[in-house]
Amino acid sequence: MKVGQIVVSNRISTTDGEELTVDIGMTPDAAHGLHVGRTLTVDHIVREVTEKQALAERTSAIAVDMETHAVASVCHERKTRFVAVRAVSDDLSEDLPVEILSVLGDTGAVRFGAVIGALWNRPGSYKDLWRLRGNSIVAG
Repeated sequence: MKVGQIVVSNRISTTDGEELTVDIGMTPDAAHGLHVGRTLTVDHIVREVTEKQALAERTSAIAVDMETHAVASVCHERKTRFVAVRAVSDDLSEDLPVEILSVLGDTGAVRFGAVIGALWNRPGSYKDLWRLRGNSIVAG
């Protein structure tokens, strides 16, 4: 999978073993950037490629995020139809910058003071953060 490609969840799992199935009736088309399969929801930012790979091997997930299972659970409880469509913003080609853990707050919002601190502590981090910003724009 590459940055900007689409992931549609047909099974949404957690690391605790909870799983919801979504009958979407869609088949993957990897040649055109459409991937269909199990996604894994975790409670932290998965920054390193090695952790992403380990999670994929352990759970057969094709993507990892922090939100999908919570939203799917509420929809399931309310008997509301649901489909999770995500765009890949970081892939298995490189680790996320270490600064990402401090730059993003608990809500996922950018903490501008932390950005300034990251740039102060490691001026070269601007390249990594700028590339991640670009990936997010492509995914959006």
